[in-house]
Order: sequence, then C-alpha cells, then structure tokens
Amino acid sequence: MFRILLVDDEKTEREGIRFLIDKFALPLKVAEASNGKKALEYIREHPVDILLTDVKMPYMDGLELARAANGYNSNLVIIIFSAYGEFEYARQACQVNAVNYLLKPIEVEEFRSVMEKVIAICRERKHWEEKKESMLVADKSLLLFKLMSPKASCEELGKSLEAYGIHLQNKYMAVISIETEGNFFEHCYEEFLKALEKEVPMGYEYINQYPNLADILLYDSRMDHEAIERTAEKIYRVITRLGNGKVSVIVGRRCFGWKDFGKNMQEIERLREDTFSCFSGVIYAGKVHRGKEERLTQTEQMKQEVLKSIKNRDLAAVKEQMAAYLSCLKDEKSSSAMYAKYTFLDIVKALYEEYGIYHKGILFETTEEIMGCSGLDEVEEAFYRVMEKAGSMQKDKDADVSQTVAEIIRMVKNEYMEDLSLEGIAGKVCLTPAYVSYIFKQETGVSLIKYLTDYRMQQAKALLEQGKMKIVDVGKACGYPNQSYFNRLFKNHFGVTPKQYREGVT
Repeated sequence: MFRILLVDDEKTEREGIRFLIDKFALPLKVAEASNGKKALEYIREHPVDILLTDVKMPYMDGLELARAANGYNSNLVIIIFSAYGEFEYARQACQVNAVNYLLKPIEVEEFRSVMEKVIAICRERKHWEEKKESMLVADKSLLLFKLMSPKASCEELGKSLEAYGIHLQNKYMAVISIETEGNFFEHCYEEFLKALEKEVPMGYEYINQYPNLADILLYDSRMDHEAIERTAEKIYRVITRLGNGKVSVIVGRRCFGWKDFGKNMQEIERLREDTFSCFSGVIYAGKVHRGKEERLTQTEQMKQEVLKSIKNRDLAAVKEQMAAYLSCLKDEKSSSAMYAKYTFLDIVKALYEEYGIYHKGILFETTEEIMGCSGLDEVEEAFYRVMEKAGSMQKDKDADVSQTVAEIIRMVKNEYMEDLSLEGIAGKVCLTPAYVSYIFKQETGVSLIKYLTDYRMQQAKALLEQGKMKIVDVGKACGYPNQSYFNRLFKNHFGVTPKQYREGVT
C-alpha cells in the first residue's frame, strides 16, 4: 500500500480522483489538500509516495509545491494535472521531476494507465530501498562481529560504524559476553531482542556470534559501573526466564574510547577460557582481577598446584593444598565470593573428569550446591564432600583423546545436517559435555560449536554456488530448519545473505 496526496482547490476534482482510485482498486491510501501550502505542511509531517497536484491553486501553485516537496523527499513520484494543455506547463513539469502530465477533464483509461505506471515505479523504488537497507544491515553486523575480536583494529572499525549512526569514539563502553548451555540465541532470538529493548537503558548493539554465544556492546556518554552491573543482572534474569539451561555472563571492564577496548576483549576471552565450560552466573572482570597483582599471581599458582595434584591422583596433597588455598582466599579481601565459587567449580570439574565421574546429574547437583553456598566455609564443606565422592568412585579408565576428537570430527562431517548439539555429541562418545568441549578445544584450537557452525557455513556456501537447491532447502540441508536464523548466521560469516551470495553480491 502506497500513500498518495491529492492536491486541488476544487473538492469535486479530488472526489472524482478518489472515485477512480476505488473503482480500479489501486493499492493507494489517499490524503487530500486544498492548496499547495497545506499540501507542503502535510508532506513535512507525513510520509508520501505519490504527489498528484493541480497547477492553478491559491497561496502556492502546483509547480512551486513540486519544487519544495522534492527538497523534503527526493523519492517522491510527482504527477501534474491541469485544465491548461499548453506546452509551457508540460515543460515546467519536467523541470520539477514530474513523471507524467494529465489534462483536465481526466480521461479514465489514461488515468488508469498513468497510475499503474506510477505504482510500478514506487514498487521498484521500494524494492531497491529494501535491498539497500538489507545490505547496510549486513555490513553493520559484519563490522560489529569483527569489532568483538580481541585482535580487531578497533579505531578503524569504529570509524566505519559511524556511517551507520553508531558513534563510539567519545563514549563509555562495556561488553557483556553471554554463553548458554543450549542454542538459546537460535531458539529465542526475537523474544531476547524485545527484552533488550525494554531492559537496557543505554545505547547498545547485539552481536550474535554463534547459536550459544552472543555479545552485548553497551555505550553511553554517561555510564557508571553500577548501571553496567544492573544491566548485566537484568540480562541474566531475562535469559534464565526464557531459556532452560545454564547461562554464563562475563561483564568486561568499562573503558572510554578505544584505548583499552581491545585489551578488555582479550580479558573477556581469557576469562571465558578459564571457566572450562558453561558455568551458571555472572562474573565481573573488574572484580575478578581487583587487588594486588602479587596476591593474584600467588592464588593462581596455588590453584594450578591443586590441579596438578588432581592430575597425579594425590588426594592427600589436594586436601592439604586446598586448606592453604582457602586460607589465602579468606585473607584476600578483593576476591569476590562469586569468583571463589567459580574457582572451586573448576577444581571440582577437574576432580570429576580425572576420576571418571561422567554422570550429568552429579555434576549439576554439585554445581547447584556450591553456587548456593553463602560463604567460603560452606564452599569448603561442599568441596570435601566432593573429595570423598571422588575417592570412592575412582576409575582408571582414560579416554584416548585424539581418537575421540577424530570420531567427533567424523560425526560433524557425516551428520552436520542433523540436529547436532554439544550434549548430543557428548552422549554418543560417552563423555560429559564439559570434557568433550575441553578436549576438542585442546586438540583443534577451536570450540566444538564454532567448528560445527563454520563447517555448516562452508557447506551452505558450496550448495549455494551449485545453484541446484532452493535457499530454504540449503538451510535445512545444513542443519538450520529456522530459515531466518540461517540467514542471520550466514550474514555474520560472509557479510551478505544467502540470496545475495547466490546473486553474486559481495
């Protein structure tokens, strides 16, 4: 449906044109004005696609109106009509970019022919505007996707983003990195975006990395730490409400401009890797690393000694080292209780992995127990219970890591078109999702979800190049039954939609 503005000081003329529009069932929404001055006021305040105006009118004639209207909307399609058929009017009509010139009284078939031509022009312009907008959105998404890389050229990308109305140079910024246990950002995309609009009070950009991983870039000229923390907590609650699995949120440090942005992204990446697998809760980078560098180094070294003893299956040494570690954490005032819990979860998971405790229910139960502790004393008690469980369930069976990873890669290549998930793959190789994620990253250098997604994207690209399948079938053939999500993911990887790629748009 397009909007047409009829301008004529004779009401009967306007009514006659309305009658013809209804008679031919033209896809037009009609507005009227009795002179050029009123018409120009309407154009200033309302969107108009077609202007059909008489020439002779009081206050402002049709040609003056057309010239002024062009200044507000260069895409306006203009039709001049008048009772005077002189050449001079027709010549001036051309000068104001009118697409046609009608004589009064209007001949019915001529009117129909002219309007069908004008509507076709409007449709073509709308098509190109939508295509242009789609390409701009794809370019913007790709720039933001690159910006989230720890090795990105931040200042250069920031300048490029200014073309899309995103001005970050003189703003405070912070990144919230979100990882979910399931493919939340594929299944709950629309609901999550609506929630962000409602809950985030400052400027933000949503960057979907993978089905289970996304970043939120917050920016504002005035944005304190408390506002960032409140926003992160809201986002965590939203995802917990919409999803049904674990949610891990890492909140990066606040920075002003580009000076520390890349360093902050590297810190978020390190924190994400250190958590070993998807935990449940919120980590603030500034709180994790607050305090003296020497003490942080000391506690990290102690943690590594504990992990080494676990690897050696020396439970006596683990108990002794954990007692010292706990004492250090209690003395370290800058270490948050949340950070301590996550540290203990890493150690607990290492214990379970080393002693072959692969039951998902036990892992979840222990995680909930530790996360529910109100202080380090309770955490300590929970940990020693885990120690007893590990001792009683000790196993000598060690998985052949390389062989397992090779089997997973074969599974991805043979079954990528199916509904594959980390949990499903882990079940097929009889290991926990956390352990599968860890060994795959250790062996290949990339996460399993990234490897699966990248492989699917390459297969989709190859199928599009062959040109034998419909685009909707390409998505399904690559494991994405949700067509809109497939289109978005393809854009993130290649900067264009599947349709644009097939058409040769780069």
